Amino acid sequence: MDRRLLLSLIAGTVALPQIVRAVPLPPPQPHRLNLLNAHTGEKFSGIYRDDNGQSDPGISSLYDFPQNDPTYTSIGVPQFGYRGDVRYLGALGEGPLPLDRPHQVKIFSAYNFAMGLNLGLGIQFGSGKPLTALAANPVYGSAGEIPESPRGDGFETVDGFKTRTPFEYDTSLHADYGLHLHGAQKIVLVADVFNLFNTQRALDYDPNTETTFLALNPDLGQASRFNLAQLQTPRQIRLGVRLDF
Repeated sequence: MDRRLLLSLIAGTVALPQIVRAVPLPPPQPHRLNLLNAHTGEKFSGIYRDDNGQSDPGISSLYDFPQNDPTYTSIGVPQFGYRGDVRYLGALGEGPLPLDRPHQVKIFSAYNFAMGLNLGLGIQFGSGKPLTALAANPVYGSAGEIPESPRGDGFETVDGFKTRTPFEYDTSLHADYGLHLHGAQKIVLVADVFNLFNTQRALDYDPNTETTFLALNPDLGQASRFNLAQLQTPRQIRLGVRLDF
């Protein structure tokens, strides 16, 4: 082998680890800001009904009612006591989809102290979901199926008339402190506080005007859904110990 080529190869082999070690690592990124406009303008929510939790791909109890049939209101309402209008399931009821959240803001930040203490802060804001009153299916008697207005027109709740649930916000804190033992071993004390200000805003309201066909729902507008309270989770504190090695 040529002597100059051999020396070049040896020099490159020796220098390569030095070059790799000399490349500076990117600085840590402890701060994140996420701004999201989630309003897409879509009109079809897909095969899963997010407004009442029904999942019947391709067919549901609404299959018996064509979405452009005017006889539901012209005959069914005056003669049989039907409520709502099946045409609101189609173009007549055009409006924001059940999971429409126009604005979301998420801010996460952390700071590491030289003494070993790490503090973190998380703040989240978000628009509420659209509200639409739903009547029972007059054929099967199941609650929450026939819209009584176009999507997002709202209804009376325990907090007044609303077209959306309240604007949501949440603040959380994190802290951890490392105690070095030997070498790379250390014990980390961890503390988290979720919903720091113990905010108790409604996440949803009962939209069902009937519990079954012709039976009015006394819980219409209450901050509950599917027999569960729909309020933000109260303040929670989590303490922990972690061993790093």
